[in-house]
Amino acid sequence: MKQLAFAIVLMLTACGYKTVKAGTDADSLTADSIINAGIDKHSETYIRQRLDTIYSDIMRRVTGETDDIHPYMGDGFNPDSVYCSSRYYSLMRQAVDFADEMGDIVFDYDHWVCGQDFSENWNYQIQKVHHITDSTALADITVINFGRKNEVALSLIFERGDWYVNDFGPENSEGSDKAYFRRIISDGLMARKKAEALVGEWGWIGDDGPELILNLKMTDHGLKAGQCDVYRMYGFDNTTVTFNGEYLSVSESEYDENAKKTVRDFSLYVHLNKNGELAGTCHIVHQLASEEYDGPITLRKGYFKYRN
Repeated sequence: MKQLAFAIVLMLTACGYKTVKAGTDADSLTADSIINAGIDKHSETYIRQRLDTIYSDIMRRVTGETDDIHPYMGDGFNPDSVYCSSRYYSLMRQAVDFADEMGDIVFDYDHWVCGQDFSENWNYQIQKVHHITDSTALADITVINFGRKNEVALSLIFERGDWYVNDFGPENSEGSDKAYFRRIISDGLMARKKAEALVGEWGWIGDDGPELILNLKMTDHGLKAGQCDVYRMYGFDNTTVTFNGEYLSVSESEYDENAKKTVRDFSLYVHLNKNGELAGTCHIVHQLASEEYDGPITLRKGYFKYRN
């Protein structure tokens, strides 16, 4: 097992100092002991040790080399909240929320391990720490995953008494994480603005198809369905609503493990047509329905027509 935790031992007993140890982030030195020990947190040596602490912790979790740490993906550990700056994590959470509203995802890979999965011999190398100021620094890391070397540029920031990752990639460059987060947030705000036109009651029109009533309302987390019912028959009360600025999706599904079948399944995928109507497709399965529906549908705002 490769041990990458670092230790600083200071033998200053003549001056009355105690021996101190800098280990994992959870076992960090106090501010007073750092000052007393004379450790320069803005030195290249210290920043390298800090990065080594961070990435060695990731490696231990990825490889599961210790008895007291569970596999990386299964222990609920969130390295972004622990090792990233406050601003980075706040932007990421906002981006995730807006992506959820639009039916999208922020990451389809893990930027710490550089992949959707990781190999047993996952490893890393700290290549360079440079451009150090009182509050910022840059670092170049090589992450080895499945034998492939991935070059990672880190922007670091000094806050809360230590160094944290403030961006993956040169900060604020077009390809950096934070620039990507801002684009998602901007798209989400535009989609939310367009979604205001969809707020209200929508009713099915036509001679065939389900007599659907859909009531959309705006919340702090985007559009939600206040009502989603097939008139006089059955309803869907736990729908997920997404809107990306063009297409509206409303869905719900429930599977009966005992019966081994889907008992409730609703999927509406529509967009505003030139007549201001929501047009698209609808799929409905419900335990109270005599038959399923899978076909076209058109909804008109403030309108409902039911069969005799």
